[in-house]
Amino acid sequence: DIRKALGLRIKELREERDLPQRAFAEASGLDRSYLAAIENGQINVGIKRIAAGFGISVEQLFKGI
Repeated sequence: DIRKALGLRIKELREERDLPQRAFAEASGLDRSYLAAIENGQINVGIKRIAAGFGISVEQLFKGI
């Protein structure tokens, strides 16, 4: 499931940067509970917004998936 794989990748990137979920959600313009659902593969995601929150390209976001 691509949603689950992407959610795990987002969580991995966030944890590599030592970003709490709340801090990353705010930086990305997302609600923390929405980000949690994304990381759990429960809902679709605004991919460009997530990549921008990390300061990376969409291609970098999908690296390894």
